[in-house]
Amino acid sequence: MVIKNYIMKESYYDSVLLMRLAGEAGKLPGVSNISVGMGTPLNKDTIQELGLLLPEGEKATPNDLIIALSAETDETAEKIRASFLQMLKDNQSPKGKRSYPSLDSMKTAVRDRNLAVISLAGQYAAAEAEKALKMGMNVFMFSDNVPIEEEVKLKTYAREQGLLMMGPDCGLSFIGGVAVGLCSKVRRGGVGLIGACGSGMQEVMNIVHLMGGGVSQAIGVGGRDLRKEVGGLTMLTALDLLEADEETKVIGLISKPPAPETAEKIFDRVRHCKKPVVAQFIHCDPTLAAQSGAQVSNSFEETALRCLAILKEKEYIPEAEQDRLNRLFPLAKEEAAGMAKGQKYLRGLYCGGSLAEETITLGTGLLGSMYGNVAFQEEYMLSDPHQSKGNCLIDLGAEEFTLGKPHVAIDPSPRLSRFVQEARDPETAVILMDFLLGYALCEDPAGMIAPLIKEEKARALQEGRKLSVVASFCGSDLDPQNRIAQEKILRDAGVIVMGNNGEASRLAALIASVQGGKNE
Repeated sequence: MVIKNYIMKESYYDSVLLMRLAGEAGKLPGVSNISVGMGTPLNKDTIQELGLLLPEGEKATPNDLIIALSAETDETAEKIRASFLQMLKDNQSPKGKRSYPSLDSMKTAVRDRNLAVISLAGQYAAAEAEKALKMGMNVFMFSDNVPIEEEVKLKTYAREQGLLMMGPDCGLSFIGGVAVGLCSKVRRGGVGLIGACGSGMQEVMNIVHLMGGGVSQAIGVGGRDLRKEVGGLTMLTALDLLEADEETKVIGLISKPPAPETAEKIFDRVRHCKKPVVAQFIHCDPTLAAQSGAQVSNSFEETALRCLAILKEKEYIPEAEQDRLNRLFPLAKEEAAGMAKGQKYLRGLYCGGSLAEETITLGTGLLGSMYGNVAFQEEYMLSDPHQSKGNCLIDLGAEEFTLGKPHVAIDPSPRLSRFVQEARDPETAVILMDFLLGYALCEDPAGMIAPLIKEEKARALQEGRKLSVVASFCGSDLDPQNRIAQEKILRDAGVIVMGNNGEASRLAALIASVQGGKNE
């Protein structure tokens, strides 16, 4: 095995592109590990932790690209380097498109620009965002590790100018019918969304689409926007813009728990909003939202359905949770039939952090507290996230799994091996998974795992067990992967595919609950 560092001097590339291409290169024959990134201190630390950093890589500057890899032979390493460089070339010059080396060079050539997408190392992202804002452009910033003081400065200026500063650490938005970042494509319509949790907002978008509705805009604000220091600056600006947007008829707000001071600001603005508002602030006291006149939602599905009901001028009557469980119980009982007595646990393998949290919330009511690398109680946080315990949910998109690697929604390989690990655990009753679809994400996530699912379900039967697999898709039929085609692949592999994450979570928890009862 050899380790190589290839340095491309003064060559900057977008981090989302590098993540995706590194995932593709990691599948080439003879490669053991590969990490690609600009020569920033943070990226070099990551490469070092992977055991791939050599002296030449250590000397790289933040303006240099590092291709660090381990391969079987020197010849194989050279072939992988050449293949990666060809991938870069193929992706840098789309047919019919022009590229510019800087915002300044673009400024004089393009007159109708209004959105800058920034994916730079954190220490450089703020300066470019400031340039774009001063050119009158809205900004979508995928970059993270931007000092919060810089975020406040950028968002304050943007708000004063009536511009959107989406991010830092903004995963997706849907602007003017264009999917930005790691986002799904949905039809246009009257529902406007503002979200501080990426996969959660995408889930609402897709449920709206699945139910026949459409989205005017979906504005991601970044994970820190509702902190006390930032004060919801982008959410407030987005509220102003959607209130003035003729296409938007109803506004949905989605967020993880905000700082109390920020929540007061947001709901004071909602109180004076001329359009109806649905608010879903996860694990947050609903009193402020209700007092502002907003309809309060407790799940992504409810947020979507409440928005659609308002559009149709109908009253939304939620299905009681117990009625939902009663409806799903016969299927859960049927799935649990034939399982071995020792099978008793639910194991969740997730890509979307917000979807994982929704699953924990719903599962806890049936199964009690769940272990994982995301947990609401410290004592249920796993000391080793690579080894499950009891009823357990793992967010494979968390930092400990993505260090130096593409996100699992871009390269699902880490989930494939973890699926086999959980499937062969004799205590596993049901495996629950989410599948994220959209631009820049894995081209065929269902097709990659379906053969393994068939194989492991057959293995379980040979060993006297019955393995249940439940899944849901966060995506649409308009996505490059096509949700309908992806669902069929999983169903053909013996997977129960539910309409949304909430329903999948309830069913999986019910199966584990029914089966667990046999073991008592």
